[in-house]
Amino acid sequence: MNRDSINLDSPILLYEQIKAGIKELIKTNNLKAGDKIPNESELCERFDVSRITIRRAIKELGEEGIIEVIRGKGTFVRASKKDLHLLNLKGFTEGLSTEENNIEKEILQKQIISSDTELSKVFSPEQTEFVELVRLVKDAEGPFSVDYAYLPLDVYPGIYELLDDSVSTFKLIREKFKVPFTKVKKEIEYVHPTTELCERLGINKTSTVILVKKIIFGPNEMPVHYSKYYMVGDRVKFYIEADYTE
Repeated sequence: MNRDSINLDSPILLYEQIKAGIKELIKTNNLKAGDKIPNESELCERFDVSRITIRRAIKELGEEGIIEVIRGKGTFVRASKKDLHLLNLKGFTEGLSTEENNIEKEILQKQIISSDTELSKVFSPEQTEFVELVRLVKDAEGPFSVDYAYLPLDVYPGIYELLDDSVSTFKLIREKFKVPFTKVKKEIEYVHPTTELCERLGINKTSTVILVKKIIFGPNEMPVHYSKYYMVGDRVKFYIEADYTE
């Protein structure tokens, strides 16, 4: 889209036409999250409009979450955010909003491990062996989470052989093992990414990473699932929806 596509006689406001033009520019050039778009001067020249009009269009596109302006660096295509319900008992991808259709999970590591200091604080002393499942969660814009899940083998005998990229862990737990979930405990904190996380998520050491630790309890308040999600901070947002009663 260029100056020829701008109609000064159109009832559509000029900055709205510029917004559409920038969206078309992103689409036709296959720009992805993190890609830089032309600066203000270049956009002024491209569309032959004033800097004020360009700034208005950029401001509104920023408010819509399509682009972001980073001072001293430029304007970039913004990664879409995934909505994650804080009160949801489900797994990470199952707990996402209805936009999760393009979510993919890739198993990075699957092994049987013995209880360690961390796991002994979560599970009972009798629970000594676990499946450790490490998965990369990604969409069309790239990776946005690494999920570490710990499944006690005394609760899920034989689950190791059933886990692959196409299997929903929580669907497997519900339908095959029929373990009911009764309560969930979550902790959320900001952390500094390790070198391994940076490599897996395609981020750098200065990136914001959110860690969610989740313990799910079954009957008699017995822990039946423990997980840790490391999420790219600018790719997710949390929300709570709950009924209100006096």
